[in-house]
Amino acid sequence: MQYRNNMKFAKSLFFSVVSCMLVMGLSDDLYAAEKKIPHGITIGDIDAGGMTEEELMNQANEYVSTVTSKNIELLIDGKELDLSAGELGYYWKNTGIVKEAATYCQEGNIIERYKHEKDVQKEGISYDFEMAVDDDVLRHTLETKGSSYNVYHVNASLTKTAEGFDITPESSGKILDVDDSVKELHEYLMDDWDEKEGRKELKVIKDLPTSTKADCAKVKDMIGTFSTSFSGSSGRNKNLENGMRLLNGITIGVGETISVNSYLEPWTTDNGWVPGGTYVNGKVENTLGGGICQVSTTLYNAALNAELEIVERNCHSMTVGYVPLSMDAALAGTWKDLKIQNNTSTPVYIEGIYAPGKITFNIYGLETRPSNRTVQYVSQRVSSSSSYYTSQLLKRVYIDGVLQSESVVNTSSYKNGGGATGSRTAQTQETPPQPQQQETTTTVMINETITLPPETTQAPQTTAPQVPVQTETQPIEQPTTTNQPTTTTQTTTQQATTKETVPQQETTAPMN
Repeated sequence: MQYRNNMKFAKSLFFSVVSCMLVMGLSDDLYAAEKKIPHGITIGDIDAGGMTEEELMNQANEYVSTVTSKNIELLIDGKELDLSAGELGYYWKNTGIVKEAATYCQEGNIIERYKHEKDVQKEGISYDFEMAVDDDVLRHTLETKGSSYNVYHVNASLTKTAEGFDITPESSGKILDVDDSVKELHEYLMDDWDEKEGRKELKVIKDLPTSTKADCAKVKDMIGTFSTSFSGSSGRNKNLENGMRLLNGITIGVGETISVNSYLEPWTTDNGWVPGGTYVNGKVENTLGGGICQVSTTLYNAALNAELEIVERNCHSMTVGYVPLSMDAALAGTWKDLKIQNNTSTPVYIEGIYAPGKITFNIYGLETRPSNRTVQYVSQRVSSSSSYYTSQLLKRVYIDGVLQSESVVNTSSYKNGGGATGSRTAQTQETPPQPQQQETTTTVMINETITLPPETTQAPQTTAPQVPVQTETQPIEQPTTTNQPTTTTQTTTQQATTKETVPQQETTAPMN
């Protein structure tokens, strides 16, 4: 009898335990199916219990948004700049804690999950928001929004007069020290900020001029000059005159680089531009500024003769008639520019002169080159086909008439089709190169040379000057009817007189 009672009790206990486990398992499975986070889990001050993962992420993002939207008042040289913490790169780093909280009690068997859930409810699990600063975002914000508070230096500048040069003195400026500000704000946001409204003073530094009145006073010599001839339409001639007006009187400080395009923009009638003939995709069209590339080409060659550094120069897609191959410099929108850097020890001054049938650029500075040194530029065709011409511009340096070095200034390719281009906007003039019509873009570094053994080849004999003025251009071969000279030399010597012969060629389309 006792045995039967014990068996009944054992069976009853077994079924009770199994029933409880089934209920617990079913309850757990239903809870997991709803993907609810167990009670007792918190993220920061957020009680995650009973939330889904998506609900918890929304709550967390809402909290972070209230923090990153807090205003930080920046003081820049006494001026106030209000930015949010988020704009300064403050962000939530450990976003993975939401997933971790949502899956905390979903591993193991039924009993293990039940035990974990009970432990969490009893002891609790807490996650903290980990915030960080993205220095790249911080730097970008300071450089863009902080720059409006900068007062930049103004270099001393020159104005040519009949008696010489008038000098406008320099002035210093103050600018935000971005490097120091990034470091200081990073430390402030991470260590000192209480995630409420904040205030931080930033460091400013002096922005010193690179060219002073004393530097400009040294400018007295013509160190480079070049001229080209023209005839053509009245509209094109007006554009030549306008281009010379806009580029005349530029002072380039020591080490400074200028963009020729930046001085000619905007390309509007209000800025003096009129329609001029331009060769566009095989057709002649009138576009604002047509002809401007002859102006940039003339300046390019004057800069070569002054031995300034050419940072960017591009050839035309087709040949031009006012200079030999590889001596042109095309402008087109933002993808073709002429950029010149002053690599001398003093400022340089650009003088542009427009006269009927002729434009000239003179570059003034301080002559430091030896009087027995001669520079010769040679245009040389290196290959040709039915589709393209390829040419090089060589620079030869002579001392006392003996060749010392030869270097390649640029290599250029031109489509063989006659006519000429020289546009300044990609939309209406030179079109960007297509894959089937590759066009060479050349960056010229004037000071790169290849030293050669001395040769007996003699440069034109010259006498030492007081004021160096240069360029003698003589075509060794006359251009063909398609205006493709094989070899042309341009010699720069320190002479007081200037002579220039530029090959002239009639074309079937207006020259740009």
